[in-house]
Amino acid sequence: MKEQRRNEIKVGLTVVIGILILLIGFSVFKDWSIGRSEYVLRMHFPNSGGIAVGDQVSVNGVRSGKITSVALEDGGVRVDALIASDVVIRKDAAAVIQMLELMGGKKVEIRQGMDGEQIDAGTILYGSVDPDIAGALGMLGDMSGNVQDIGQQADSLLRNLNAVVGDEHFIRAMKETVTNLHEVSRELRSYMARNSDNINDLTVNLVSLTERVDTMLAELQPAVSGSLEISDRVLIGADSLITDVRGLLREIRDSRGLLHTAIHDTSLVTRMERMLLKLDTLTGIIIEGEFRTNIDLF
Repeated sequence: MKEQRRNEIKVGLTVVIGILILLIGFSVFKDWSIGRSEYVLRMHFPNSGGIAVGDQVSVNGVRSGKITSVALEDGGVRVDALIASDVVIRKDAAAVIQMLELMGGKKVEIRQGMDGEQIDAGTILYGSVDPDIAGALGMLGDMSGNVQDIGQQADSLLRNLNAVVGDEHFIRAMKETVTNLHEVSRELRSYMARNSDNINDLTVNLVSLTERVDTMLAELQPAVSGSLEISDRVLIGADSLITDVRGLLREIRDSRGLLHTAIHDTSLVTRMERMLLKLDTLTGIIIEGEFRTNIDLF
């Protein structure tokens, strides 16, 4: 009886250990999580790039989740993934579909940005697709026509160059040009050698002229400054005179004095003319000796 019970306990322990090993294996190789919460991350790509349900999702190279859904949406592909709750995806993160291995397999690589805020629930993370071997071969196929055109244009260019370089007239002209350049260079060196003394004198004279000009400007600076000061004082005086004249004209226009009356009172002018006429008559009488005592000047 005891032996049978002992055997049952051994069998039970073996079954429990086997179940634990099975769960651990699924957790490691199938990305199952036991006692760990997860959240859904929605992503959008221009195409699937070969990604499939069950493929892994890595954050900065660390495996952090798996793909749960791949579907067409808005002219592209929407990819949903389950991400471990302890992994924070930032708002400025970038998702890229990449090759998992050289021989095949795909994964979604999420590259974290610099923003410290976590992406909001339900927000779509837009990503791109890195070209794989098949994509690179397709791009090479698309470029084959362009490469062929470039080869034809290069061949035509080389033929034209060969035709130009092989032309005897072109070769003769190039030789004459090189010869003429050599002669010009030789004559220039000879001229410089013959006139080196004159060139040195010219340089010395230019330096001396520059020094004299500097000295003259330094000497003229006080006189120029004095002239400017005098001009300033003259302008200030003229401005003051204009101000006084304006004030005088304003006083004449606004006051009621003799000058204002003389200018604007016509009767006074008439009386002044009468007085001047009588003074002239009196002066004539005095000069001729005819003096009268009864003279009404007004």
